[in-house]
Amino acid sequence: MMRDRSSYYDMIGFMADTGPTEDGLPQVPDLAHTALFLDFDGTLVDIAERPDAIAVKENLEEILLKLDERTGGAVAIVSDRPLADLERRLPRWRGTLIGSQGAERRHRGRTDIAPEAGAEKLAELVDIVRTWAAHHDAVMLEEKPASLALHFRRAPELQPDCVRLLHALTENLDDYVVRHASMAVELMPARICKRCAVEELMQDWAGRIPVAIGDDQSDEGMLALAEEMGGWGVKVGDADTVAGHRVQSVADLHRGLLSWLIPAPASVPAPARTPA
Repeated sequence: MMRDRSSYYDMIGFMADTGPTEDGLPQVPDLAHTALFLDFDGTLVDIAERPDAIAVKENLEEILLKLDERTGGAVAIVSDRPLADLERRLPRWRGTLIGSQGAERRHRGRTDIAPEAGAEKLAELVDIVRTWAAHHDAVMLEEKPASLALHFRRAPELQPDCVRLLHALTENLDDYVVRHASMAVELMPARICKRCAVEELMQDWAGRIPVAIGDDQSDEGMLALAEEMGGWGVKVGDADTVAGHRVQSVADLHRGLLSWLIPAPASVPAPARTPA
């Protein structure tokens, strides 16, 4: 039941706040027994006006590579972006990548596409969405292997129109839903979500403590799952969340991740007291 509820909240773009969150990252005592799931946009890199305008900090890949080493390869980047775009943005990263909210996966050196990600149904709809987007210059259409996303960051007032269009297209698609992300809505298969992708990876990484970090509605399912499995969800930003921890910005997260990589200082014995 919890999985169904999380998928529902992912779909409608709202996740109720379950209570106060703690500021800062959780203290992870042993990265060797941790599985780390990281969103990309708004989490590892700052949001830009257009998805193709983001800037990747020079030290980001170095942080990721060190985390991957310390966890024994149990770090996954779980993103809305297509897999090919993630690979282009992070050329040195050879670890696990989840693209298109779970439709694409690169794990243990193997790349595959989810069985539910058949594009034949979208092919019947893409011309409709292209035509609509062509008449709304401020809205960007992003075509992915298993979904169609409309980005309205440059025209927030067009959000209701974007939502209305995609919902209308789902009337004849029983197994597709409209999911909300940061200033975007996406038409995609109902059985594909970030939570589902994390569930599958945790089968490979069983026994580890899951830590999931993300910033928007599409991440709430995996944040909830991490909490349910005895780990931690971390929200980036000040929006309502199920996560038990929060950092305010991408820069704060980078600092926190770096702090995990700094060995704890060795305890210094107290000086011997001189007898009176």
